[in-house]
Amino acid sequence: MDYLVAGLVLVVALTALNVALTAAVLRRWRARLSTPPAGRQHGPGASGGAPDLGIAPGDRMPEFTAATAAGTTVTRDGLAGRPALLAFLSLDCPGCDDSVPEFAEHARRVRDAGGRVLATVVGIDAAGSDLAARLAGVADHVVPEPLDAPVGTAFGVRFYPGFAHYGPDGVATAASVGLEGLREAAPAPAAGSTAL
Repeated sequence: MDYLVAGLVLVVALTALNVALTAAVLRRWRARLSTPPAGRQHGPGASGGAPDLGIAPGDRMPEFTAATAAGTTVTRDGLAGRPALLAFLSLDCPGCDDSVPEFAEHARRVRDAGGRVLATVVGIDAAGSDLAARLAGVADHVVPEPLDAPVGTAFGVRFYPGFAHYGPDGVATAASVGLEGLREAAPAPAAGSTAL
């Protein structure tokens, strides 16, 4: 009988330990999902000043290859030779969703000038998100990214929402957290195109 009681106490102790460890793992997992990728923040920097996106005018577009939500591949070379507008957005960023209407207007101007528009969306199930669906009609390429944001990392993006405009030579002409820094970077329409 003593062995039966000892065995039962051991089973109860192991079950309690298993529950405690499972709870700890779930807490860490949830914390990881709610935290933006390392080095990335939403909104203004801790200093309260204007945050630095990580892309500056004069920077060359880095090499990258990404799979789009439509199942195609987009690369730096695919954007070369024409103006390009890039958006770096996150599912955890309220300002990202709010920026879509104004971003759509910038995108229209870039496309009217013969340029291309690429938008990345970072987050769990970014491909199936409402934000990615809204961007499908705005951007030529929508790239859903996992939490480590490989495309954003290649560009050095540190904040969301981030936007960058590149000239046909692949050099950044404007970049900012939020759309304010792009207001003067609108390209002129290509010859033969008409503005709406």
